[in-house]
Amino acid sequence: MKDKVKGLVIGITIGSMITGATAMAASGYTMKGVPKYLGINVNGEGKGSTNAYIINNITYVPIKNVSSALDQNVVLKNETLYFSDQPEARVTEDEAIDIIYNKIKADVDKHKLKFMVEEMEGTKYSIRVFEDFPDHIATYGFFYVDKYTGKPSKMDITSGEELDI
Repeated sequence: MKDKVKGLVIGITIGSMITGATAMAASGYTMKGVPKYLGINVNGEGKGSTNAYIINNITYVPIKNVSSALDQNVVLKNETLYFSDQPEARVTEDEAIDIIYNKIKADVDKHKLKFMVEEMEGTKYSIRVFEDFPDHIATYGFFYVDKYTGKPSKMDITSGEELDI
């Protein structure tokens, strides 16, 4: 029995590797570049080194290494890189719940729905809206609120797509 399981695992692994390589090759995307090991110097002071790539006479370096050399924190938010001056969240968890409540107020009051912030997904609060029965919980829906813009959206449970509300 163990040999069958071992054979199955090996077969799945090899199949996955072949499928991944085929998909990458089929994409037709190739990147031709020259790998280079570069030193980082800030205002005349050596701050370390990094692996880089030179592609079409443009040098690409990992932003993490540059931020370390500059002694600055770097964060990507809303398709913008911030060095130290990061935007403050303008919407709190409680405000995010209020935003969703105001969008679905009639159903919340009718069914006595409750709210729970599940987690942060990128820059968005993920809010579960549910009805709490004595023997189970029935999910009404999953909603999102961007903590920087306050824009609400919902997840279509059947398709998994995020939709504006």
